[in-house]
Amino acid sequence: MHSSKPGAGASTAAASHPIGATPLRWHDDGLPGRSLRFTATVMAPMAAGLALHQNYWVGYALLTCILGFTLDTGGSAPHRAVLFAVAGGVILAGATLGSAVAGHVWLTATALVVAAALYALVEAVHPSAAFAARFFCLATAIAALDLPFQPGDVVVVAVFAFYAWLVSVGWDVTTGLWRPSTAPTLVAILAHIRDTQQERLLFAGIVALAVALAFMTGRLLGLPHPHWAVFAVVIVLRDDTQFSRRMMIDLVLGTVLGAGAAVVYGGLVTSPAGLMAGLTLAALVRWPGQNLHGALGMAAMAAFVILLLQLVGTLMHVPMHAAGDRVADITLGCAFALAALVISARLRRWLGWEEA
Repeated sequence: MHSSKPGAGASTAAASHPIGATPLRWHDDGLPGRSLRFTATVMAPMAAGLALHQNYWVGYALLTCILGFTLDTGGSAPHRAVLFAVAGGVILAGATLGSAVAGHVWLTATALVVAAALYALVEAVHPSAAFAARFFCLATAIAALDLPFQPGDVVVVAVFAFYAWLVSVGWDVTTGLWRPSTAPTLVAILAHIRDTQQERLLFAGIVALAVALAFMTGRLLGLPHPHWAVFAVVIVLRDDTQFSRRMMIDLVLGTVLGAGAAVVYGGLVTSPAGLMAGLTLAALVRWPGQNLHGALGMAAMAAFVILLLQLVGTLMHVPMHAAGDRVADITLGCAFALAALVISARLRRWLGWEEA
C-alpha cells in the first residue's frame, strides 16, 4: 500500500471512462443507460420475492445480480455468459464457505480473514477482480452470520445470474450499441501479481489484520451486523493510500447521508409498495450520484440496504433498526482501516520501500 501507485489513476479512469468515451459514458452505453441497466438488474430479486411472498433467498439473488453487473465488461454474448457464471460461482463459493463455519465464531473470523487476504492479493490487478473478491467475502459473512445457505439457493443463484446476463445482452440488442470487451487478459493478471508479489503479501497481511479486529470488536460490542464493518474494510482499503483515505471519507459521509434519507423516507412510507418505490429510486440514483461525488453514490447504496431491511422487517412484522446499525458498523470498519493505513506506512518505511 503506498501513496502513489503507478497507473492507479489511469486504471480507475479506464474502469469508468474507456478510451473514446465521453465523461458521462461507461462501456459506451452512457450514464443513463448504466443506471437503467443497474436498476433493472438489481430490482428483479426484490420484485420476485415480493410477488412470491418469500424473502429467504433474496439476499443471494441480489448479490449475484450486483456482482454480475459489476463484472460485465462487455464483449460477445458467450463471453458475457462466462462472466455472469463466474459471478454466480463466486457467490456460491463464498456462501458455501460461510455455511461451513456458521455457528463457530473463531472459524468464522478465520474464514473472513482468508477472504479479505484474497481480496488484498488481487485488489490492484483489475476492478473486476477486486469486486469479485469483495463479494466473495460478503457472501461468506452473510452465510455465516445472517442467512443460512440452503441447497435450493444454488438454483436461485443460477437463475438470477442468467437473468442478469439477459439484461446485459438484451440491453445491447435493444439499443443497437454492442459494448466491446474491456476485460483484462489472464497473462496480464498473472504478470501483475508476479511483479508486485512483495507489496501484495504485505497488503494482504494488513487487510487481514484490520478485518479480524473489526469483526471481533463488532462481536464484543454486540453489534448486530459485524460483517458490515468487515465489508467497510475491504471497500476502502486500496493499494493507493490517498485513494483509501478519500474512500473512507466518502463511505462514512455517504452512510450517514443515506441512513438519514432512509429513515425519513421509511418513516413517511411504510407500505411494501412504497418501500419498493424507494428501493427503485435509490438504485436509479446510484450511478448519477457517484458521478457527482463518491459520497452520494455511497449514500444511495446505504439507503438501498436500509430500505431493503425495512421492507424485510415489514413483511416479517419484525422491527428493524438498520440505520443506526449501519452507521456504527461502517464507522467501526473505517476506523480499523485507518489504523491499517498507519501500520502499513510504518512497515513500508521500516522495510525501506518508502522514505520517511
